[in-house]
Amino acid sequence: MTVVNDQGVKRPNWLWIGLGAAALFCICAVAVAVFLFYRVGKQVRESVSTDNESASKAAHEIAEYDLPPGYREQIAMDIVFYSFVMIAPESSATLDQPVIMLAQFDSNIDQEQMEQQLRQSFEQQAGRRGTDMRLVEVRKMTIRGEETDVAIYEGTDENGVAIRQLISTFPGKGGTAMLMIMGYVEGWDEDMVDTFIESIR
Repeated sequence: MTVVNDQGVKRPNWLWIGLGAAALFCICAVAVAVFLFYRVGKQVRESVSTDNESASKAAHEIAEYDLPPGYREQIAMDIVFYSFVMIAPESSATLDQPVIMLAQFDSNIDQEQMEQQLRQSFEQQAGRRGTDMRLVEVRKMTIRGEETDVAIYEGTDENGVAIRQLISTFPGKGGTAMLMIMGYVEGWDEDMVDTFIESIR
């Protein structure tokens, strides 16, 4: 599902993208972990929640944080060895703003491979399959009391519109956690992003 902005450029609906990304990521993660594939479909259906309250609870099991103004926890998924939550603007009028994703993995999962699968899943659902995201900056930030690398990537979507992606890992409440923030460069709110990251505790 896409949304056309005032300039006539089609933009994806982040809620459906996030749900699709969560499902795809789960399937990829399950494949990597050699989980029994015949149980995946049932577990995915049972583990996905689009209820704000349930999504909020799942997110705060990864870490505590302060929600940016106008944002809500929209989607949550919890299956065996990982949990995933998408935090997005409440209003469809703010679809150009970044979408925040938190994931937490079992300690036995390959962190680098999971990070790559999550990025690929989200890009595919957003209609950006094959997009070449370039690393443009790595900065140090403190998340939950631990200094960590925060990587920023940039590229363009299928319409040639510039997109930005921020990725970092940190110690979550129950394992290694990953933060990914993704959105259009023109709608990127650096102050909001920094404030959110600094609020993670």
